[in-house]
Amino acid sequence: MKARAWACAAVTSGILAILVFAGFALLPEMRAASGCLPAGAVVQFEFARNSEDLARIFGGGEGCGPLAIAAMDAVNRLDLIAFIPIYTAFIFAAALFLVEGAWRPLSIAAIAAALGAAASDYLETTTLLQITQTLDAPEALLPRSQAGAWTKFSLLAAHGVFCAGLCFLGGRRRPLLGALLLLPVLGVALAAYDHVRFASVMNAAFALAWLSMLASAVRSAFERQQDLPRSP
Repeated sequence: MKARAWACAAVTSGILAILVFAGFALLPEMRAASGCLPAGAVVQFEFARNSEDLARIFGGGEGCGPLAIAAMDAVNRLDLIAFIPIYTAFIFAAALFLVEGAWRPLSIAAIAAALGAAASDYLETTTLLQITQTLDAPEALLPRSQAGAWTKFSLLAAHGVFCAGLCFLGGRRRPLLGALLLLPVLGVALAAYDHVRFASVMNAAFALAWLSMLASAVRSAFERQQDLPRSP
């Protein structure tokens, strides 16, 4: 039953994470700024290095500045209160689902990476909320937001690697899922090379890996208990 409990926890938190993620686009502030923000503006803000990067995000045209700031602030507030804790719960539960609740070195490493990523995300997001209030002189805050963002994504990619190890080496082998969980490493590497061109590729890699993990958890949650193979 422990395996099913963690699978159910992963399914519940994973579905909630999807709903909250979809809710970002439905925020009134985001809808009001739909014609002002460039594609991928949220992640581009996370990776912004200087005032020129910020100008590409918030300088969309006359009257767009206040709308873009309000939209980013609304997204980041929802991120703080809902998305970060929910996606952290998902990847925490998913790591334990893969090993039927066992505390093994790889599952412990995956959980540590998940918690570290959440802490980095809180650092990044609180800093972004400060940057929108100081867009005329953001230089002192940008290194902190970048450090939080890159640490977050790197640890989330590491979580994928550890979970891939569980898929390849655990009692129940899931080689296809393991391969998909390695994709975020490639995505983060490409974004580090050129975040303007490849940040969307990184996001797609995480989406594919996490949705695959959610699908595996759904399958396990609805399996009959007697059909679940036991770990050696």
